[in-house]
Amino acid sequence: MILWILNSDSGIKLLYKSFLKTDADEDIVSGFLTAFHHFSMEEFHQSLESIEMGGLRWIYILEPKLKLLFVAAGIKSTKTEILMGRLNVIKESFVKEFKPVWIKKGHSWDGNMNVYLPFLKVIEDYYGQWEEVESINQVADFFDILGVFQQIFIILRSILENRMYNKSKNIVLQKIENVCKQFREQEKFKNQPELKNITFSKSSWFNIIDINLLKCEKDIVVKFLKSILTEVIKTLKEVKGKDLCLKYFSEERVYTYIYNNMDLLKDLKLDMFLLELFLLV
Repeated sequence: MILWILNSDSGIKLLYKSFLKTDADEDIVSGFLTAFHHFSMEEFHQSLESIEMGGLRWIYILEPKLKLLFVAAGIKSTKTEILMGRLNVIKESFVKEFKPVWIKKGHSWDGNMNVYLPFLKVIEDYYGQWEEVESINQVADFFDILGVFQQIFIILRSILENRMYNKSKNIVLQKIENVCKQFREQEKFKNQPELKNITFSKSSWFNIIDINLLKCEKDIVVKFLKSILTEVIKTLKEVKGKDLCLKYFSEERVYTYIYNNMDLLKDLKLDMFLLELFLLV
């Protein structure tokens, strides 16, 4: 895996890390990646998400509000969904760590780039955990499951931010906060310490990236996530109604995500759960 974190406007490299042997000049490639992204935005009016090039699979994630472009490259045998899931984990972690820096600098990433260097250790720790996980098939599937839930939660947050007025959004957030508290009080979840790393707050939404895959019970965690997600959809339906929810799911590409990842969802036995949840509402 090779990773770039870039200023999406200027192409300035904030961080670069390669776990693959490569002779490529990281600064030259940084400029190329940004130019390629700009071309995609101008010609197709959307950010490029995935492409195969130079014998590698490339994944892009744009964070437009913070002017960040996250790019990962992996060998072609790496599933797109896995690479996207890992890049999402890194993106969420970086934003959580450095958004205060962005605000302090007046919505700019310029200046002393050394401030971002400590995050390389975070990337290395994640990668080390992923390598360890890959040696255990069952846990590897578990990682994919967490990636699916993380992506679904990201899409649902977009619905709140892009499709709802503040009044409705605040009602939904308060209801979800109450539900999460109630779940944590249930006896079947109380004795699972790692569930504490699945967090929710009104400001930062859901975060499941900090859970240690090797220290938790897969079935319990998946049951917990299914229950939470079901209640979130139920809450959206109560506040906005079934018809509007179906419209939101379509506009924010929930169905596109499910369709494009159907093979993975079938392998993980999440296909029917998600189809019933989002189609039947």
